[in-house]
Amino acid sequence: MANSKAETQVTFSAAQSVTVNSSAIVWSDEFVFNVDDMEAELQVWADNAGTPSSGDTCMVYVAYSTGDILGNSGNDFATDEHAEFAMLLDTYGANTPGEDPASRTAPLRVGSSACKIGVFCPQATSRNIVVRARVSSARSS
Repeated sequence: MANSKAETQVTFSAAQSVTVNSSAIVWSDEFVFNVDDMEAELQVWADNAGTPSSGDTCMVYVAYSTGDILGNSGNDFATDEHAEFAMLLDTYGANTPGEDPASRTAPLRVGSSACKIGVFCPQATSRNIVVRARVSSARSS
């Protein structure tokens, strides 16, 4: 049995990136795991659209689903405040760690059927942050 690697861009309303410009959490489109995925990683890239200041961070969350718990024909995901924290990206270069753009990778749990990626940038109302994400998975084939 051979293994393969699959890489998939996470989309936000069908776009390859999202510009976070409010202090509300922004959720990606649904990402569905392949039944052959053995493990997966999430890579997130955050680029401050202006000159970063202290506090210009991007918090990344993962809302998993194991299917249709509500019985209304669709994946049901963890709610905003109960999604799993995945990482913090700090775009202010004077902090350690802190750099602009910032990128980091975190593991994902492939035992669920699907997930959504949430990004929250508390100071985005004054300095927008452009976020991109992708999933890389190892598959048995």
